[in-house]
Amino acid sequence: MAVSEGGSRDRRDLDASVEQVQAYLQSKEWFQDGKIRSVATIWHRHHEEDAEVVLPFPYVKDFRQRIRDALSAIASFENRAPADVLSDVKRLFANVIAIRVIAEDTDGGTIPINDGVLLIAKAKDLLSAAARSLYAKRKQFTRGAPKEAKEYLETLLLGQTEVGSYVVNVIAPVQAVPVQRELATAIPLAQAITASLVAGLGALEKASTTYEEHGDLGVFDEAVLAGASSNMCDALLGFSGEKHNRAFEITVTAASSPLFETKPSKFVFGGKHVGVLEKATSYYKGDYVLPQRTLFGHITKLSRPRDETSRTITIDAQVGDVERKVQVELSGDEYHMAVIAHDESKMVRVDGDVHVKSKSAQLLNPSNFGVIEPDDLPLHGGRGDEDL
Repeated sequence: MAVSEGGSRDRRDLDASVEQVQAYLQSKEWFQDGKIRSVATIWHRHHEEDAEVVLPFPYVKDFRQRIRDALSAIASFENRAPADVLSDVKRLFANVIAIRVIAEDTDGGTIPINDGVLLIAKAKDLLSAAARSLYAKRKQFTRGAPKEAKEYLETLLLGQTEVGSYVVNVIAPVQAVPVQRELATAIPLAQAITASLVAGLGALEKASTTYEEHGDLGVFDEAVLAGASSNMCDALLGFSGEKHNRAFEITVTAASSPLFETKPSKFVFGGKHVGVLEKATSYYKGDYVLPQRTLFGHITKLSRPRDETSRTITIDAQVGDVERKVQVELSGDEYHMAVIAHDESKMVRVDGDVHVKSKSAQLLNPSNFGVIEPDDLPLHGGRGDEDL
């Protein structure tokens, strides 16, 4: 077979194992038809006498050259480039994560360079988030993946892009490296990470749809148990570009395994989902806004800085299932009412959007502040006592 310009470099890259090439031949209806002593096996196809592949045994002296010759013979029969054949050979022993970016500026199969670089970086971050969730279920991971998972992530390959908007393929080789620690069975690490990825993506996709219907951030708590995290959300947001203005979809095609069905798993994140992911990652990081809440509680602190027209009070109020100290800025008569309520230990109420952070909470856009007399106390608390 003729080698094109630059072909010598391509041939040096054509490395595969005997098992991989043999599995590929069998999947394409080739059959073993003899041996060359203890050096190689001979493969043919029915009714195609000219088609022949000589597959070396792994211990032969010039194994690398002979395996490249075998790949070149397959490529010649299929009328394809050897590198394309090698890609398909390796996919038989790998999980493939295809990330498709959908937008008007990617219809031609191109993408702005900054977003392209971000896409590739976040593809690895996505697998890293899935790997970390194997060992612990957390809303946010601040440390890197465990050593064995980190070493595996370094083996990830970047496949060729495909036609159809802008598609990047991440090839995750399947290796016989068992997951350690609390997992009882020896599952190949690649399959365990991919299973974690599929579970996390499915949970986030479902939670995003539920949030759009009910506006309840608490739905994302359940997704954490399936492997979702702020790290996974941040990786997904990277696929939408620096401006978070593109939809995307992820298709996971797993190598044959008891953990997976043969059918690929596809997850679609449209424009609305991208906006929800922004809220989800903030929620996981403990920095989010609960809109249109009515808070009830007692004032525990008054703050009146000099030379400022607004004054700050702190209310002990129930926000979801948690008792929080919420800061509220008031002015004029409302602050005067707050001082009296504090002195008389009366309960107050106020409407607004609650901005929750890990160690504090603040009411944004406060309105309808009022003092509650004992006879006016609510029986069930109001919006401040509802679930997130």
